Amino acid sequence: IRNPAPSPPPGWEELTPREQEILQLIATGASNREIAQELHITEKTVKNHVTNILSRLNLRDRTQAAILVNSLSKRC
Repeated sequence: IRNPAPSPPPGWEELTPREQEILQLIATGASNREIAQELHITEKTVKNHVTNILSRLNLRDRTQAAILVNSLSKRC
């Protein structure tokens, strides 16, 4: 018997499209510098988005964010 896949956590719907994009890149293991280059924004802007993402989703760090995205993507 398989466990049901997790539902998106509270705050998921509050993420902006840019935050969702950054979250997807975090899940691939991209660094802030790599994300900044990919999206043509500064590292400081990436850091601000990451801080907002972690706060909205009540996560401690990028690792938790990556695990969350990967676990949610498996339900599709």
